[in-house]
Amino acid sequence: MTENSKGSCGDRKGQTPTTERYPRVLMVLMTKVKAEDSVNLLIRNEFGGWPKASLAQVHSGETPGRGDFCGRYYRLGSDDRVFGRLFERCRAYVSGAVQMTPVGTSADEQTAGRLKRWTTPLKRRLGDLLSRSGFWEIIFRVRPSKALMNFVRDFDADLIYCQGYSLGFATLPLLISRRFGLPICFQTTDDWARATYRRSAVSWLLRRRARNLIRRATMRLALGDKMRLEYERRYGVPFHVTYHFDDPNRFVLDARPAKGLFRVVYTGSLGLRRYEAIQDLLSAIREVPQLAGRFAVDVHCSGLPKDMPEDLLQCPEVSFHTLPNHEQLPGVLAEATVLLLPESFNEARQSIEFSISTKAHLYMMSGRPILVYGPRHSGTVDYAIRDGWGSVVTERDPEKLKAAVLGILSGDATIRTQQRAEASIRRNHEMISGREKLRQLISTAARAGRAEDVA
Repeated sequence: MTENSKGSCGDRKGQTPTTERYPRVLMVLMTKVKAEDSVNLLIRNEFGGWPKASLAQVHSGETPGRGDFCGRYYRLGSDDRVFGRLFERCRAYVSGAVQMTPVGTSADEQTAGRLKRWTTPLKRRLGDLLSRSGFWEIIFRVRPSKALMNFVRDFDADLIYCQGYSLGFATLPLLISRRFGLPICFQTTDDWARATYRRSAVSWLLRRRARNLIRRATMRLALGDKMRLEYERRYGVPFHVTYHFDDPNRFVLDARPAKGLFRVVYTGSLGLRRYEAIQDLLSAIREVPQLAGRFAVDVHCSGLPKDMPEDLLQCPEVSFHTLPNHEQLPGVLAEATVLLLPESFNEARQSIEFSISTKAHLYMMSGRPILVYGPRHSGTVDYAIRDGWGSVVTERDPEKLKAAVLGILSGDATIRTQQRAEASIRRNHEMISGREKLRQLISTAARAGRAEDVA
């Protein structure tokens, strides 16, 4: 059985009162949402209460993981793009040129990889050009096939849920919506419309397509108030505020940091040059006499960027681990003396200004002290300043970073920041209230779409 035909969505006539509360949602998202993977936690948390039969997804690829989250999937194939077969070959080439190095790769393999990339600069430049310029999104534009249209028709959705993030996935929801008269729920977690292809002429077309998608959407969801205010000003339409959420009870553990060791823990992606914060923190900690020989930095990440500095990879105080799964994460965070939540001072403002880290609420729920390090314009840093749930350093100043480490070491601010973290969790991040709010918003959008059809 192929993926495009896998699963059964059931007959609406046979739905139970429970399933009738949940509209049938067609997700149009780039990466396949699995029951367990490293990139789709937001979707699983938001739609975790949905009957599986009421969820279907159109996607373009997948990351490592296991299990199905939706009842049915359709993966875009060569028939769904102009020059689709050539596109598939080019995508495989580009992925190999720009993907991160897996954690656990030996030093010799890493060195060999660097030498190979150094001796083949044309390949790397071409890979960067194709992936960052967006020109292949025009050459290989999305063109829904008959198989895709049949998939959508058979599922009989009430609503399309989408996030965009590329020209193709900003276009596809519009094409499906117009073809089948479906309302759209648009949600975004960062300012991809301004950050993607920003040094390419394609950026103009992407911004225009994003504007069309956002204005056509029946329901629009922004991550936090900072994003909501800017997007309402920019696009001239209302947005509702949502946040990442989880179950705080998962983080109630007996585990504690090891005595006598100052353990810094970071979990998440090292992309967007976040590894620079680890370098800065190492320099600051080494200036604290009482921590000499008594600290360690544990980095749990999805992969190592290809521009990762060699001295950081070889640093004896730093150890790199694969990302913990959903069940393992609370235990990993509980072992920390301090949790590092960074953004780069050298990354483009558009990439971080309105996003809130997917780790922020998880760090809060762990009850451990949080060191927030990054520019003030970052959405994550702005949130930490406004709600006061972390020790915040907004300048790339070694002395201020050292002072923050000393403050955490002394415990002076820990009680106050933990109380504020608990308040933020209750207000924005609890699973039960977050899921119910999302269900109501999507149900309202689906009903509005049906009302338009009747009219």
